[in-house]
Amino acid sequence: MLKKNYKEGQKLDVAGLNEIVVLVDRTETEFSETGWNSWTPKQDGPPHKHNDKDQVFYVTGGVGKIKLGDKIYDAKPGCLAYVPAGLLHQSITTTEERLSYILFNVFKSTDKEGHASFAEHIEKVKQIRRAQADSGNVDVDDEEELKNIKSSIYYDDIRSGMTYEFGSNTAKLLVDRKDANRCEVTCVTWRDGQKGAMVAHKDKEQTFFILEGKGKITVGNDTEIVAPGDVVFVPLNTPHTTEAVDGDLTYLCMNGLAEDAKDKSFGEMFNRVSADRIARWKNKINDVGE
Repeated sequence: MLKKNYKEGQKLDVAGLNEIVVLVDRTETEFSETGWNSWTPKQDGPPHKHNDKDQVFYVTGGVGKIKLGDKIYDAKPGCLAYVPAGLLHQSITTTEERLSYILFNVFKSTDKEGHASFAEHIEKVKQIRRAQADSGNVDVDDEEELKNIKSSIYYDDIRSGMTYEFGSNTAKLLVDRKDANRCEVTCVTWRDGQKGAMVAHKDKEQTFFILEGKGKITVGNDTEIVAPGDVVFVPLNTPHTTEAVDGDLTYLCMNGLAEDAKDKSFGEMFNRVSADRIARWKNKINDVGE
């Protein structure tokens, strides 16, 4: 079971601009990777884009600005941004404190940008990012302009998403798969003392970032106690469940989707699987379902 605190992992320096702590490496996944990205204080980060991946930022510390295309948002702890592939974006720190956020990447293809690991990717691009920061010129990337770029999404409060009820837990939808390329994000809350039905997903892998509470997460045959700041990775088609202990448990659920995912929206998935999942939870049935 891959579980760690979000400040623990391989540290990658990006030309003195920012530091990334690797939490879930692309070598360990099918579609995604996760890091903790921390920007140098009082700095305009490099304006850049990624043609081959969607990104999600969840701010954990510091304040500043996040530019998404021609829109500018305040960056502060608890806000979330979805950055679609091909969109020009920029992170700006405005105080003496580092601006830090969980960075979730979902690749558009299994090529994963042509880089074998997070570290190899940073080594390939860090001097380009330095040049972009110094010049303010995104064209240093020399990437083609993408057509039909998805729209960016920003939440000042992640508790404001549409709520879906699963009996043992609720999920607030933040980024719907229909509005992204291969990405989906929810904020999930498990009620105190509740343990969910065992599930496995054939078309998505998941990364959980614990926000509040204490609980137990089972992935395969392993069970771990989790608390705020922990990151847990659930591989494709792996049985797993969650139990809240000592109060409600809330986490950010970040999904990387297979290209041939069965359902075209979160709502479609909910309508297909929720009745059976709730029934298995109510009746304490241990069979693995969706």
